[in-house]
Amino acid sequence: MHYLPMDVIEPSVKALACEACWNGLFSVEGWQTVLAGKKVPGYRGYSNGYGYRTTCESLRAASDKCNWCRILARKRRHSEGGLLVFVACDQDSNCTPAGEKMITVVIHGDDGSLLSSHYYMYTDPEDKAARDIKARDRITDVSTQQGYDLALECLENCLRTHTKCPPAEPAATLLPDRVIDCSHPEKPKLVLTGGNQHGPYVALSYVWGGPQPMTTTENVNEFVNEGLEMSQFPLTIRDAVTVTHSIGQRYLWIDALCILQDSREDKNVQLGSMCRIYRDAYITINAACASSTREGFLRHHRPKKVPDARIPYRCLDGAVGSVYIASQFDTDSGDASRSYWDELEPVAWRAWCLQERLLPPRTLIYASDTLKFACQTETVNIGGALCEPSTGRRLPNSIYRSRGSSKGTHVSVSSGEEEAERVAYRQAWLAIIFMYTIRDLSVSSDKLPALGGVAEQFQIVTGDQYLAGLWRKTLLLDLIWECGYAPQPRPESYRAPSWSWASTDGLISAPYHEKEVASAGPHLRQAEILDCWVELASPHTPFGEVTGGVLKLKGGMRRVTVEESTSRSRDVLLENPDGTVVKIGILRFDSVEERPEEMYVIPLVWDVRGSFVRGIVVVRANMDQYRRIAGFDGSGSPSNVSWLENLEKEEITLI
Repeated sequence: MHYLPMDVIEPSVKALACEACWNGLFSVEGWQTVLAGKKVPGYRGYSNGYGYRTTCESLRAASDKCNWCRILARKRRHSEGGLLVFVACDQDSNCTPAGEKMITVVIHGDDGSLLSSHYYMYTDPEDKAARDIKARDRITDVSTQQGYDLALECLENCLRTHTKCPPAEPAATLLPDRVIDCSHPEKPKLVLTGGNQHGPYVALSYVWGGPQPMTTTENVNEFVNEGLEMSQFPLTIRDAVTVTHSIGQRYLWIDALCILQDSREDKNVQLGSMCRIYRDAYITINAACASSTREGFLRHHRPKKVPDARIPYRCLDGAVGSVYIASQFDTDSGDASRSYWDELEPVAWRAWCLQERLLPPRTLIYASDTLKFACQTETVNIGGALCEPSTGRRLPNSIYRSRGSSKGTHVSVSSGEEEAERVAYRQAWLAIIFMYTIRDLSVSSDKLPALGGVAEQFQIVTGDQYLAGLWRKTLLLDLIWECGYAPQPRPESYRAPSWSWASTDGLISAPYHEKEVASAGPHLRQAEILDCWVELASPHTPFGEVTGGVLKLKGGMRRVTVEESTSRSRDVLLENPDGTVVKIGILRFDSVEERPEEMYVIPLVWDVRGSFVRGIVVVRANMDQYRRIAGFDGSGSPSNVSWLENLEKEEITLI
């Protein structure tokens, strides 16, 4: 690494550090060593970056005139004695803009203590350090034309350079049955497309958070002929119209206004189109920061980012500027002033918003910190601002390569790639169940419809049959789900068959069991699926509500009892012919309900060597049918699976 001759240091930058730090860490040789730092294999928190000795007392004494010493003094505020400090840019940042490094600081105390911290770096565009550091401070006013222009730059960059992202095809995109024409944002009009018009459109994802004006069979003609008086609509709707118009788009789709909310028939038709509506949108507006339509998202208060410090930075060309450093994980503030956590946004808790986040290939996210652009390739803040990594999951890129559809580009894949895709789809779906069931639904019957769009997209690419939240090809393993936290009461009205996770409320865990099953090899035993079907509430919504479902399998079944306990996991007990009682596994009830006197374990997959036994616990629903009440885990040793040896197989019907 070669430096050009040192530039003149501006007084404002010189004042950021004490003389000792300028002569050491921030000297040409010192900072060159920091930037050349590499991780030492096999050692956590160590680096061959720049190292120096100091004391806790020296750091505290220099804190009033040195930003760097102040940071270290805070880390060791309750300590005394000598310290060995290592500083290195030895780790890639997981933020965007991509390609940046983080500063790692490791402090060894003479008392044997060890403290490791990681910091992101960003700087102002006019700072000399901007020559080397791409990340900028966040833009908090996102309602300006500059904000819209920067958002469009992100969109255009995606369309032009992102090979992982599906192409936008406005001319081939079928408009939804109804859209809002935002040509005149003061009084937009509802447009009936007849289902045969093409062109780009924007979709809105938001939290309702209470009553709002809606399109019905009574006012639809008024909205078409006279338009929508924006002063009568909540702020989120008005903001969405403003954004659509400001980014040069004409049509906007909003569920409350583009679905006849008092027509069951129209709801079924439109809900059956959710996958296409969000997947094919030119761009989706995500009102992430608003907890209701009344709040809006354009003028939401967005705090300035509060860094840990501003420190000197020596560029490769010899210029000396400054950077802000921010802790990688900072939970000291309850708002977004230090770190942004996308899982804390209001939309992260609404079940409907999950598919509205997963399906669109490109989204403008109006977050609590700034405006973000998200696509299949990256999530970035507008203006190149430092963007912390998102915790949200993306669908596999190949999910947009639809079978028999003009959407997406057909790409031939090898058998190895096809298997990798199959695994990716499977793991993505299981993760989605977890992400979805942790969210809230205000209408119980929406449990399946609110995920129907995602299910449809999976069906398009896999060709599998959807069965009330489960899949035909992996049905046996799909049955091995369990209640994640404390069980909730079952819904008062029928929502799904008992063997479907959709029949319960609360978090569901659906682990990936394929590796475990494959490891059993010839020692694997399993029940046999004979048949399965569900009854749809409407032919328009094959991925929506169901009114019934039956699963028939061939396998063994043993009557068991369960220990008295208040814990989430209960021991499952089996009485032997000689009267002795043995534990054969544990269960977790699917819901809060009275424990029936007769319970039966049905093992679904197991290793005869005893490494795992997975199954379900059922009770009689009537003379010939059973219903599921719990998941069963009988993993252990060979002695724990001896009860499986003489199980007689029979046909079992679950409803």
